[in-house]
Amino acid sequence: MQADEGTISGSGAPAPAGGARRGDRGFDVLFLLQLFSTEAERYADQVRRGFGLAHKDVHALNEVMQANRAGRPVRAGDIARRLVLSGSATTTVIKRLVAAGHLVRAVDPHDRREVSLRATEHAYRSGRQMFAAMTEELMAVLDDCTDEELEVLRRRLPQLTDAVGRAGRRAAQGADPAPGRKAGAQAVPGEGPEGRPGGAAQDPEAPGGDEEGN
Repeated sequence: MQADEGTISGSGAPAPAGGARRGDRGFDVLFLLQLFSTEAERYADQVRRGFGLAHKDVHALNEVMQANRAGRPVRAGDIARRLVLSGSATTTVIKRLVAAGHLVRAVDPHDRREVSLRATEHAYRSGRQMFAAMTEELMAVLDDCTDEELEVLRRRLPQLTDAVGRAGRRAAQGADPAPGRKAGAQAVPGEGPEGRPGGAAQDPEAPGGDEEGN
């Protein structure tokens, strides 16, 4: 598939496009990141079914878990905005997760008029079970890295994650091309250095995927 035709990769994630060019420094790394993301998403899609979770259930659970870890309140409206869901679809997802024992509703300690969401121990236990195999395989690779390599990953991966977040906000706002790039610049085919498609990112410890209600 051709990125300059506005197509997407087989995983549903956009192939590198915009003003990106094959000769750009680091372009090959972009494809490697996409390939990693694709495999992580495939894994999550395989295991979520065994736990009776739909795509949006998994994303909503991820959002709640991340907010809980950071000590931030998370409400139904936050989930709707983050997952781009209607109010009724968000209510359906939350009800399903509450019924399955993955979420509980609680009065927000910061504003008792609001109800926040919290992940249960059952949800965390399920997440650990779902991602045990992937965690073991990835840790085996990381254990083989030098301290210097690990430090580079610790420093650069959050920066790359933030970059994807900024891209999402620009896309939502219909922003202009990235600074330094010309609109309509020659894009590249939607395949990696070895002719393989790119993919989408996924967060381990809670499940992941991306289709409403499925």
